[in-house]
Amino acid sequence: MDNKLSDLKKKLGGKWQTFEKLHKIIVSANPDIGYRIFPIYAGYYLEDDNVAIVYFRGKFTSDTELNAGFNFKKEPKNSGFTSAAYMKYPRINYSIKLDTDKDIAKELMGAIKSLMRESILKN
Repeated sequence: MDNKLSDLKKKLGGKWQTFEKLHKIIVSANPDIGYRIFPIYAGYYLEDDNVAIVYFRGKFTSDTELNAGFNFKKEPKNSGFTSAAYMKYPRINYSIKLDTDKDIAKELMGAIKSLMRESILKN
């Protein structure tokens, strides 16, 4: 684990397991996906394009919740996704709120990976 994630693990406490699982899904979609950790969110990018954002603090989250936004070309079929217009983050168009790592069920993992791969290939 690199230093950025190690520091974040200490700060997130109970949210860490959910964040770690989601982080692994996002970066596994493409080996060239990079990320940066900020005080209230982690941003994921491929070259100059935003591909995902995960808020772990601030107005889009609660004490136990993460809020993830994605740059998908197609509308997700999973009913947990909603419009991410409220985030006002460039190219992020769908979001989902996650309370625990159990919210990242196998089918949700597959949906995120599949939609991200499609979106990345079309960028």
